[in-house]
Amino acid sequence: MRNVLLVDDEPLIVQGMQSIIDWNANNMQIADTARNGVEALSKLEDSPVDLVITDIMMPQMSGLELIREVKARSPFTKFIILSGYEEFNYVREGITLGVENYLLKPVNIDELEATIKHMQHDWEREEIRQIQMDQSWRILRNNILQRWANETIDAKEFRERALLLEIPMTKSSYNAAALRIVAEPDHGVNDPQLYRPKIAEQCENIGNEQLPDGCEIICFPDQEGDIIVLFASSSLEGEEWQHKALHGMKQWIAADTGACVWGVIGQAEQTYLGFPLSCSKVKQWLQNHLFIGSETSIVTTGSDGEPVSFLEKREPAMEQFHKLLRDGESLEVNRFIDQFFDVQMDSHVARKPFFNSAIQLMLAAKDLEKTPDYGGVFGALSRIHTLSGLKQLVKRVIHQTLDTYHTIEKDYSPHVLAVLDLVKNHYKEELSLKTLSQKLDLHPNYLGQLFQQEAGTSFSDYVNQYRIERATHLLLYSDKRAGEVGAEVGYGDTSYFYRQFKKYAGVSPTELRLMYMKK
Repeated sequence: MRNVLLVDDEPLIVQGMQSIIDWNANNMQIADTARNGVEALSKLEDSPVDLVITDIMMPQMSGLELIREVKARSPFTKFIILSGYEEFNYVREGITLGVENYLLKPVNIDELEATIKHMQHDWEREEIRQIQMDQSWRILRNNILQRWANETIDAKEFRERALLLEIPMTKSSYNAAALRIVAEPDHGVNDPQLYRPKIAEQCENIGNEQLPDGCEIICFPDQEGDIIVLFASSSLEGEEWQHKALHGMKQWIAADTGACVWGVIGQAEQTYLGFPLSCSKVKQWLQNHLFIGSETSIVTTGSDGEPVSFLEKREPAMEQFHKLLRDGESLEVNRFIDQFFDVQMDSHVARKPFFNSAIQLMLAAKDLEKTPDYGGVFGALSRIHTLSGLKQLVKRVIHQTLDTYHTIEKDYSPHVLAVLDLVKNHYKEELSLKTLSQKLDLHPNYLGQLFQQEAGTSFSDYVNQYRIERATHLLLYSDKRAGEVGAEVGYGDTSYFYRQFKKYAGVSPTELRLMYMKK
């Protein structure tokens, strides 16, 4: 909202100017009034304004003198002169001072509004120039684009920001694409997450090198680290130019980061209002698929062409796998995992059946542990984008378990065995070393030290890990709500249950269920 100061020694003129037009509709407000130049200067010292509308002939200080003084202090303030004197000398001097217009009394409404609209365009251009000189312009634009893609920005605010930030809104075709940068674990590739904005900036430069007439490209990183590409076109150019631009960006990122890069293009929408939908479909496609191999062609959503029936039926032979785990056959376990994940497909597969099966395999191994730690399972799953990465995770988790399970088991003292048994049978109840030590006729401190020494973890951690293990099974294999699950395993406070689950499992209960997508 722009602030306006009215300066005139005639009260009726001041009152009339306040109501002559709808100032709010023009994104302006009358901040204050003054009867002469001296009073105006005094008020401007405390509250600078964007526009001064002033009479010329006033006592103590004329309008022209006021303009000279204000311009010396605030060079960006704009001025409109009012006068009942149609004298060329005033007009000429006003023009010399750089006023926006010279309006005769009584003021013509249309001329005043036209002058204001002209000033608003000037202000917008000045703002753009000032912002563009600062790197914050790109940060601001990325923020607005992210909110637009996620549909978390009000339509009016977006239109205002889009005009300021030169985001196209009048094209006839809009669609989104995404470039996913995948640095697999243990491949010696530095994760380029920290400089994604720079990558997006360079991608935009590459995409704009050979654009067809009427087409625009804007690139920005989203909150998940993907580079989102906005394609906007005012003509029916087809998809060839988009594929060509995306391919150039993809090649540059791969060369610059050493990582694998995959590109997905969404369906076109007819107005800028459809861009969030196109973006959502691209992100959903990425969420639902795993990539195969180190190099793929650019995928267009809606054209998977994958044998769904085969993928939906792909489940591991769990009885065979359980036997291999119990026998400790590491080579056979590896062979089993390799055969299961050996898929003869092009570029990508559906994520759901492979994630479900991977979770089954890892939980089967975790069931062998006395105090399963799920942090390395579910937290790592959220960062998996490829079938090979998923296979590596499954092997790592399972072999970590086998390494400890098939060593010589510890001989627990009778007191610690009693504690373990009490936790197993009463984990839903309130448990503490104080109450357990009374049952065992031991000092709480001694029992705590003994348990830590033999179990390798504190009593409270053991109880929480056991409860989270039971909660994990309920979340995956029942339809109970998360709050009900928490209460069933001993957490009366739902928010506390969420915090503990996140701490020990690495993901929230909701995120866990999203990973394990039920059939």
